[in-house]
Amino acid sequence: MKTRELFPGGPQVSLLGLRLVAPPMAPWPRFGESCLYEVRRLSEEPTAAMVRAAAAAGVTLFDSDWASGNGHAEEILGRVLRAGGVNCLVSAKGGPRFDFAGRLIHDNSRSNLMNQCEDSRQRLGRDPIDIFSVQGLDDGVELKLTARGLNDLVHGGRVRVLGVADFTPESAEEIHRYAPIQVIQTPISLLDRASLNPWLSLCRKHHMGLVASDPLAKGLLSGTFHGGETFPEIDPQRAGPLFQPPRFERAARFSASLAQVASARGLTREVMALAWVLTQPGVSSVLMEPRDEHELRSWLGAAAVELTGADMQLIDRLLQEHGL
Repeated sequence: MKTRELFPGGPQVSLLGLRLVAPPMAPWPRFGESCLYEVRRLSEEPTAAMVRAAAAAGVTLFDSDWASGNGHAEEILGRVLRAGGVNCLVSAKGGPRFDFAGRLIHDNSRSNLMNQCEDSRQRLGRDPIDIFSVQGLDDGVELKLTARGLNDLVHGGRVRVLGVADFTPESAEEIHRYAPIQVIQTPISLLDRASLNPWLSLCRKHHMGLVASDPLAKGLLSGTFHGGETFPEIDPQRAGPLFQPPRFERAARFSASLAQVASARGLTREVMALAWVLTQPGVSSVLMEPRDEHELRSWLGAAAVELTGADMQLIDRLLQEHGL
């Protein structure tokens, strides 16, 4: 698989990366107030097979986070990579944690980041961790205090490269004043094009690398939804603007149209959507989140697809026709 620089002057990474994630679910409110979250564990052997298949295909960027499966995702990833002697970069993230009542909260304090990084080092068997990012904003902790924890991780030899994930461009630039952030991880997809330019501008200004997550927009670009579904208000995975009417219905119709366009080129809509993100200048790598090995293998071809100018114009026209 082809590679690009993770950031200017940085190591090479594969165009496609693999992200292992098992978001916790909040199926119902309990105790009459906010939701308690249920930890979702990954299927052990199917997940391990997916990691092995990705490594065999030339994937060299693997990503997970502290909260996925309460560490189960990192355990599987570390075990498979160590057993296979895979030469790769591993990205870990800290910040979100469960409080004593079972609620998922953000905690970007120095102590929590230090503790979570140590947990991830043990689970992954990486010393130091290649990339460690703080994930999401914590209104209760000043960014300069979060940065202090990140700096200590680097100075202590626990982490090579620092990053942020799921930040805003403004907050990413602010924390960069206090810590040498080199990697930005943020959702980028066909359905969220407006957010791309501010990130590209920030990365050029500060010589950062841009890693795209959620390129299939939580299933909207993989045919998972037809546009008529409704979601409980407490569903943490369907709380974003893409899942609110009328945008949700428009996105589902666009996804169906994209499938037809992709089929005419002998592709799937998922591969075309992934290739579109890879076409954006400044994107270092795109993190896939397949459910199984079969899905992974069907998406790997996106790294070899080169969308033409006519392809890009057609996609733009479809987006406009569907009000996106």
